[in-house]
Amino acid sequence: MSHSARTPRRARWFAVVPALALLAVGCSGGSGDTASASGKGTALKSGLGSKAEARKVTFLLPRDPGDPFWTTIAQGAKDAAQLLNLDLNLQTSSGDQTKYNDLIGSAVADKPAALAVVIDDPNKYTENVCAAQKAGIPVMSYNITQEGAVGKCTLGFVGQDFEEVGYLLGKRLLADNPDIGKGDTVLTPVEFPDQVYAVQRHAGVERALKEVGARTEILGTGIEDSAALDKITQYLLGHKDTAAIVPLGGTPHRNVVKAMEDAGVKVPVVGFDLAPQIVNGIESGAIDAAADQQGYVQGFQTVVELGLKLDFGLSPASINSGGSGLVDKANVGIAKELAGKVR
Repeated sequence: MSHSARTPRRARWFAVVPALALLAVGCSGGSGDTASASGKGTALKSGLGSKAEARKVTFLLPRDPGDPFWTTIAQGAKDAAQLLNLDLNLQTSSGDQTKYNDLIGSAVADKPAALAVVIDDPNKYTENVCAAQKAGIPVMSYNITQEGAVGKCTLGFVGQDFEEVGYLLGKRLLADNPDIGKGDTVLTPVEFPDQVYAVQRHAGVERALKEVGARTEILGTGIEDSAALDKITQYLLGHKDTAAIVPLGGTPHRNVVKAMEDAGVKVPVVGFDLAPQIVNGIESGAIDAAADQQGYVQGFQTVVELGLKLDFGLSPASINSGGSGLVDKANVGIAKELAGKVR
């Protein structure tokens, strides 16, 4: 899932990827959800990877790392921590927002050197996120962020510009299917219609479709694959005139091909996020294109920004992890090779 009432800070979108290949560090692999560095590695002459004594970074995942999308985020965070000689503490709330908020509060009490969070609900998390900032803990947000009070308590954001990529997908759908027009309905299934990522992605898709007089219909699917498959299938059985499908999240996207098969429906599909099922759908032609928000970059760059802050006091930047590229038949090969790992 990909998951502000805010548009990301567009004026500050740029990638900061230092020459980490030059950094040789000694790392001891952590067990479970913790990847720890030994602190005895050889750092760059600049001091990157060793200058700060406090090197514990708490990285909070809202979903289990067993999910394909969150697996790539976790892997990116682990790789960056290894390169920068950081002690990475990965924790997950398994989809429970109350538990996630508790994890933020516990991190404040634990006093790590830095903290990474997903702010999918500003009302729940503002108090604890701002408490971390007031305690002198640098906080980066990734995947989803917010403006307002909670936004003032974070230093930067690594994630996709949801609305602009939604517009890009909508335009791609229309370019490939010029017969879609006035009066047509495009299904836009998504895990949680009211969450920020869903609202912004939908806004972009809807903006493109309105230009030709087409409309969208949102369907909430939740995050369980079986439930998402059933809901999309039942919708298609009752709406045979559906002109196209634009899944706004990874869960409905990876189930859309099977849902069409079960419903006996074949319509154009473009959608968000990658997973092995989505890559297979692109290869087979059942899915025309997918927007990859590059979860690996979200994990990797978030930790890199915090590492640069710890060692050098550099102000973290906001980074567009998705850019404007789409995965389709022309470039799906590399995505397939890395699916479930880095893509």
